[in-house]
Amino acid sequence: MLNKRFSERLNKELDNIGVPEATAERIEILSKLIKIPKFKAEALLNGITIPDEAVLKTLAQELEVNVDWLIGKSDSKSGAH
Repeated sequence: MLNKRFSERLNKELDNIGVPEATAERIEILSKLIKIPKFKAEALLNGITIPDEAVLKTLAQELEVNVDWLIGKSDSKSGAH
């Protein structure tokens, strides 16, 4: 459940910052944005897994959202990262 919510919120935030919806482009951009391998970026985007704590913090900072919101543990999008 958290994986799906995380994936939905991640994709929505990528939409909000103008990342193309095309899968290959989105994987490439996410991979470069948070410095992870493409296969990990694809797994995150598809809700197969959620990132470890370090990647999650980096991702939340880049997207300017709350870590707990990003993984679906909070309804508050902004606040402490």
